[in-house]
Amino acid sequence: MTALDTPPLPDDDRDTDLESPPPATRRPLVLAAVAGFVLGTCVVGLLWGLSGQRAGANVDAAAACAAFARAGHIPDTTGGADAAQFTRMSDDSVHRVTGAMELAKAAATFDGNYQPLAKSLDAVNKMVLSSRFDNRDQQAAVVQAEQLCARG
Repeated sequence: MTALDTPPLPDDDRDTDLESPPPATRRPLVLAAVAGFVLGTCVVGLLWGLSGQRAGANVDAAAACAAFARAGHIPDTTGGADAAQFTRMSDDSVHRVTGAMELAKAAATFDGNYQPLAKSLDAVNKMVLSSRFDNRDQQAAVVQAEQLCARG
């Protein structure tokens, strides 16, 4: 066969016998995947947020009580002892009382049941920072904090 004997090409460049199917759209699949991802992320975030707040408050309150216990004995000069005898506590004890107060406040932020602990440790912290151990109300706060910590 020579070049002159080849049949002419059809006018349109498509072969009418082998019609290809229309391309399948992926839009519904992509939308379903994105919606599933968003919904799953929201559910996991919600569960994580709800589970962590209560547990975090319990852990903070326990840590506050542990720090308060490690602060050691808090002097009491309300019974007639010379106030000059107890001018201040050691720096590490002061820092532990302050840390205990901050942890108790964090616990009370997430769980209002820890509000009494936060208030009593705040009063104790004020007393320790001022080095005035002769205030009866603040000494009562020491007892209340010890009792609340003993309850757990």
